[in-house]
Amino acid sequence: MDIRKLQIFEAVARLQNFSRAAEELHMAQPAVSIAVQKLENELELRLLDRESRKVRLTAEGEEALQRARQILFQVDELTHHMRDLSELASGELTIACPSMLATYHLPILLGGFLSCYPGVSAQVTQAGTQLIEQKLLNDEIELGIITLDGLKPDLEITPLISEEVVLCMTANHPWAKRKTINIKELDQQNMVLYEQDYFIRQTLDQLCRSVRVKPEIRLQTNFLPLIARMVKDGLGLSVALQMMVAQEPEISGVALRPAIKIEMGIAKRVGRQLSRANQGFLDWITIERKKDK
Repeated sequence: MDIRKLQIFEAVARLQNFSRAAEELHMAQPAVSIAVQKLENELELRLLDRESRKVRLTAEGEEALQRARQILFQVDELTHHMRDLSELASGELTIACPSMLATYHLPILLGGFLSCYPGVSAQVTQAGTQLIEQKLLNDEIELGIITLDGLKPDLEITPLISEEVVLCMTANHPWAKRKTINIKELDQQNMVLYEQDYFIRQTLDQLCRSVRVKPEIRLQTNFLPLIARMVKDGLGLSVALQMMVAQEPEISGVALRPAIKIEMGIAKRVGRQLSRANQGFLDWITIERKKDK
């Protein structure tokens, strides 16, 4: 079955006449009749009643028409989106992102997108996921990367990553060769962490409180390079997504037990009209994710 047969069938059903459908489609009437007949043969159903002067839909034809219109609408929508993407010659992508993803994941996405659209520039704002979520809801920003925890009915979210949180330490730390570390072992351990307004810090704090563990916080900062440097220098342990360990050879990561998994995605407010560049980036990510599958 091809789209053209559905277009011809829709025109005949809408106009209730083969001749008028042929005129609208700039086709010969016999070609229109043949196309509809072929569609009926493929479906093994009679879609049109041709016995009266006016063409009428059968019961099966009514249902087929509804589904054909849905398919044609989706095809038209896809065509428009792809045309918009191909014509994306200028504009500025603006996005808010937590520092860890901005450092270790966003460059891959931005690099691919900006390479495809060299006329587009980008502006990245760093913030914690909770602040980003609030800014999205207040219409202060169009796009932001947030966690997927809890119900977020006012936001449309495209999933990006799902990663385990690991305990980070200098590569020569006594724990570096272990496979797992129980959260209870963090009691009185020196740690360098994000400040308390960051989701990953809040998650760790909640888990520690649940087992009555109290680490020794040596440093609190939202400046990720400083945390990484302090871990490498052996000042303390930290927690991070696995992606950080993968790109920092002087840092080792060990799985925590119980495990902590964080899912994150790129979000927009429901109903918010995005700028052309931002919508293009969101569409591009969706296409790339389908390719990966």
